[in-house]
Amino acid sequence: MSDKLCVVVSQGRSMNAPAEFERENSVADKHIARTRHGRWMNPGGEAGLASIIIPTYNRALLLDEAIASAAAQTYRPLEIIVADDGSTDDTAAVVERWRQKLAGDPQATVQYHHQPNAGVSSARNMGLIASRGEFIQFLDSDDILNPEKLSFQIDCLRRHPECGYVFSDWIRLQDLNTWPAASTDETAVTDSAEWFCNKKVIWTMVGVYRRETCIKAGPYSEDMNAGEDKEYNFRVLLTTPKVAYLPGMLCASRTHPGPRLTDSHKIGVNRLVFNTRMFRRMIENAVDHGILGDPRLVCPIVGLITPMIIRALEAGRRDVALELIEACRMLHLGAFRRVKLAIYHASSMLPQSWFCMVWDTWLKARHVIFEFPYRRLFPGAVRDEYRF
Repeated sequence: MSDKLCVVVSQGRSMNAPAEFERENSVADKHIARTRHGRWMNPGGEAGLASIIIPTYNRALLLDEAIASAAAQTYRPLEIIVADDGSTDDTAAVVERWRQKLAGDPQATVQYHHQPNAGVSSARNMGLIASRGEFIQFLDSDDILNPEKLSFQIDCLRRHPECGYVFSDWIRLQDLNTWPAASTDETAVTDSAEWFCNKKVIWTMVGVYRRETCIKAGPYSEDMNAGEDKEYNFRVLLTTPKVAYLPGMLCASRTHPGPRLTDSHKIGVNRLVFNTRMFRRMIENAVDHGILGDPRLVCPIVGLITPMIIRALEAGRRDVALELIEACRMLHLGAFRRVKLAIYHASSMLPQSWFCMVWDTWLKARHVIFEFPYRRLFPGAVRDEYRF
């Protein structure tokens, strides 16, 4: 690849790209405008190349293992991109050691990109802009990959061109002795909305994305420092009509007391506010894509938001409850759900102590009217007390 082409790729796509390409990516452009980078991925890419993007912040010891698992992939060619979010430890030295280790492998490269601390979303976006691969793999610096992960999942995408994303299962690192065998014979291809309706959680490192899927989905939301991965993957589901599920434990997550990528942003911040922002953004994404009435998307979102409305009212956060109610009203809801939202809206007018008293009375009454017979019929069943 020429030096000139490398410069173009590293700069990414500016907001002044050709009009036709801009029209095709109008939804993504709204997200691009919100980022500190102000630009996006080059629409090109090197055929067959896999880009492994590793955001990190002061995790030099853990980062070494993450890069080792990336370098151990049986798939080639690949590029390992370390997106350093303002580390002050030995992160740069760790990356340089791996760059030298892989210097003799013409099919594997290591890149290092550094920025002032701005959060994990900004770091991932920096890695995406720098990437050149046809396939994209995210890997947090405290997680590791099965050596066969890219080989299995990229092969799956090649066998199913209708899918823009493939994902598998994960395991906790402390429970991992040896990697369980994975099978490529049980691949499940389904509508993206169907998968979301089944409430399957898609973690950041479990899948491989096509480059065009990431381009259309747009960058991670940099104003979200919790739930940003869920919101991003919801956008991915809106962007690609089909996704593939490949059974098998192909990555491992680590629980540790060390620094988190966004500690400096999360201290003292109410998680309820973060979750409100996440769900509102998800609904806005559904509006942008013109998918407002699909019950496979609407029902799970409203079902997840309902308990949050109740918790907000219990906590005296009328502002948060009303924001969630108004967000739900942007969707095409049936009469029953609209009545429920009207009840929530009326309840928000009550003083906090009154609401808690009314809600407690309702729970007790519901237990007598509904729960006792239900538990007699279905012993052991779990019911959510926040479901109105």
